[in-house]
Amino acid sequence: MSARVRDLLIVDDDIDQAKLFEILLVDLGFDHRCHYAGSGSAAVAFLRKDPPYEDAPRPDLIILDVNMPGLDGCDTLRLIKSDPRLRCIPVVMFSASTNDDDMVRCYKQHANAYVRKPSDLESSLAVVRQIERFWFGTARLPV
Repeated sequence: MSARVRDLLIVDDDIDQAKLFEILLVDLGFDHRCHYAGSGSAAVAFLRKDPPYEDAPRPDLIILDVNMPGLDGCDTLRLIKSDPRLRCIPVVMFSASTNDDDMVRCYKQHANAYVRKPSDLESSLAVVRQIERFWFGTARLPV
């Protein structure tokens, strides 16, 4: 397990999907702090500490849904990776999409990973465990 509690920003227009990610972390025994943004524009405001997010922590990892109304995940990713203050934060694109064009578009915008949302609980637990282990156990992250 991770040596310390981390901050994650989960960006998804479906609050149930966002909360599920946190529930799965808890079920796996991880005590990370999960913060939510229900849209791409809210995520960018959170990251830039625009009102009402002046006291928002800098996340160690961003979990970003691809298909959202308005500013979609790929456009949000482009804004994050084009900002010198934010571009070092790893971003995992998390999508139910089976469209390879979505995946390619995300990698062209410098996604750190593209992961398909699983469709069942057992697979969901496995995927969240793998994301947590890799990003907080194997990879070294900027401070």
